[in-house]
Amino acid sequence: MKPGKTEKEIYSDKRANDILEVILSYARLEFDKKTELTGTEDVFDAISAGVNMLGEELENSTISLKEKEQLLQEVHHRVKNNLQIISSLLNLQSESVQDAKFLGLIRESKNRITSMALIHEMLYATKDLSHINFKEYVEKLYRSIYHTFETSDYKIDFEFIMEKEQHFEMDTMIPLGLIFNEIITNSFKYAFPGHQGEIKVQVDKKGEDLSIRIWDNGVGIPADFDHQSSKSLGIQLIHLLAEQIEAGLSVDCTHGTSYELHFCRSKVLA
Repeated sequence: MKPGKTEKEIYSDKRANDILEVILSYARLEFDKKTELTGTEDVFDAISAGVNMLGEELENSTISLKEKEQLLQEVHHRVKNNLQIISSLLNLQSESVQDAKFLGLIRESKNRITSMALIHEMLYATKDLSHINFKEYVEKLYRSIYHTFETSDYKIDFEFIMEKEQHFEMDTMIPLGLIFNEIITNSFKYAFPGHQGEIKVQVDKKGEDLSIRIWDNGVGIPADFDHQSSKSLGIQLIHLLAEQIEAGLSVDCTHGTSYELHFCRSKVLA
């Protein structure tokens, strides 16, 4: 750490969020953004440099591959691998950090990166690059989040309720995956003081509309909590990403915490 810089100044939420935004653009195969290097030579500068190199490598690789489906699968594989490398760097950094707040920031950043890496992993494994199985994705994401919180006293059950299989394209699945990551992570962090409870996801199709509900039976959010004005990065992401995919969002804290997303049929591929 350089003289004159405090840990609070260096490890700011804004820098983590800026890096996340650039990684998110790479996950969408958009490579025009770069992360800022501050010259502090801290862990965020190291990660930023790696993210910028990743963007340049992927941009050069995709110029001649976009029209070739088989080779495009390899691009998704490379994106997934590089996102996992970034996640591993964060994991290594966490081993030398004692500050609880920063450790929490690292864990949340890793979960967000994992939610995007899972999408590219599934695209690499499928022959149809326009469809991602929603149920399969959410179950994998849940297991990944559970692993980051898992201790001997955690007993959180998970249930996915859906009559008909649903698929989404990548541009919808990436924001939707990040929304689910934030909601499930918040349930693990705040809903279950005793580390026991359940989380459920239910998908209902009604005519031209699709509703996706995710809820827990935990302690719930305080009645005076204002989602719209919250300064929490996670809460802000949920609302901003819902707007990005043109989904209506409602929150009910009557029994535990429930989020419901409403889609028009045009967002659903099957």
